[in-house]
Amino acid sequence: MTKDFYNHMKEEQKLLYHSYQESLRQKNERMHGMDVWEPDDKTAENSQIKKPINAWYRDLKTWVVRFIPGF
Repeated sequence: MTKDFYNHMKEEQKLLYHSYQESLRQKNERMHGMDVWEPDDKTAENSQIKKPINAWYRDLKTWVVRFIPGF
């Protein structure tokens, strides 16, 4: 019975080890696939999102001021 227990534990240990190795491989794959943002190369995504929102807000404010003086 103890021999079965130890064999089962060895198998479980192998599975955990292989799972750990696979997670490390996936992590390394993600790390090498990620682009690093360089300020000189391109604008930040936050800036790309804020520009249309600010333009829409500015247009809306101009439209409201036309209909509601003193707003």
